[in-house]
Amino acid sequence: MGNDVTIAIPLYKAKKYIKECLNSALVQSYPYIDFLVIDDAGDDGSVDFVVQMQAGHPRGKDIRLIRHTQNVGIGKTRNHLIAEAKTKYLFFLDADDIIAENAIQILHDAAEKYQTDLVYGSHEQIDMTKVGHHVIPFLYEQLFLKYDDYPIYVYRKYEGIQATIWNALINLEWFRSTGLRFLPINYWEDFALTMDLATYASRVVLLSDVTYYYYRHSGSLSIAKDSNRYSKENIQKTIGAIEWVKGNSDRIKQKSYFPGRMVKVLMTDFYIVCNVLKNKDRIQPAFSKRELRDVMKSPLTFKETISLKSRRFENLFLYMLGVLPSSISIWIITILGKHRRLI
Repeated sequence: MGNDVTIAIPLYKAKKYIKECLNSALVQSYPYIDFLVIDDAGDDGSVDFVVQMQAGHPRGKDIRLIRHTQNVGIGKTRNHLIAEAKTKYLFFLDADDIIAENAIQILHDAAEKYQTDLVYGSHEQIDMTKVGHHVIPFLYEQLFLKYDDYPIYVYRKYEGIQATIWNALINLEWFRSTGLRFLPINYWEDFALTMDLATYASRVVLLSDVTYYYYRHSGSLSIAKDSNRYSKENIQKTIGAIEWVKGNSDRIKQKSYFPGRMVKVLMTDFYIVCNVLKNKDRIQPAFSKRELRDVMKSPLTFKETISLKSRRFENLFLYMLGVLPSSISIWIITILGKHRRLI
């Protein structure tokens, strides 16, 4: 039997973490794996360890290393990984995370049993920015084997499913058939893709087994800040990813889950605005109230909003936050944010 799973690792300046990450991939109990690493022109020596493992590890012959001559960003690097993978299944592993020793075996067994588009394992978040390295489990367990069942689940509430691409065993032929690719950005590129990916999936399994360990580091892109300042530019890039999702919804407007998708997207905007308000003294240059109000703009018209067949009130309220005078809109968001302990 040839290898039928690719563990795809985008690598950029992860010298502190890549050894443990790659080791967790190489010790997998499942034997039929390609290990594909694309180095996005990092200059910190991260790639040297990959070269060492190619030469010295018993599974080194299955490590394929590709090096970019110039940095292109995480979105384009993920797309390159998709293009280079040659197996039935694809699994993304970020270079500063690790996976359980039996992760691929567990996911692969479920994928073959149910002939899935996607299989997600459960995961643990280890917050390295907190004293004591606080661990938060994210546990799932459910089968979705009928068309539209999975997106209905995803959009039923804000926390429907993680908005990240890692820890999913993806049927590569199915994924390529969707035509979806990552946006060429460095922040929330996976949010934009996974929000749409759910609308194409008809056979999805969520497993209770913890297969992935996600580490939050102070310098990671997901946090996108240093110890003193948030970058307005990076926040704007995150907002841009959400705007792309807003503008990419016409195809599913008639679906029963569409109103829930709009709530989820606009609530993501709400949380971002609350985060900006909470950290306004750390953001340079500052956001104006008008800029923050405009983040909340719905892609729907007033007529389309009141015509929704479900979740009409939630969508109408969120719509109003995007059209009210900016001072009133931000006042309302501030009150709600404080009530939810977001500000």
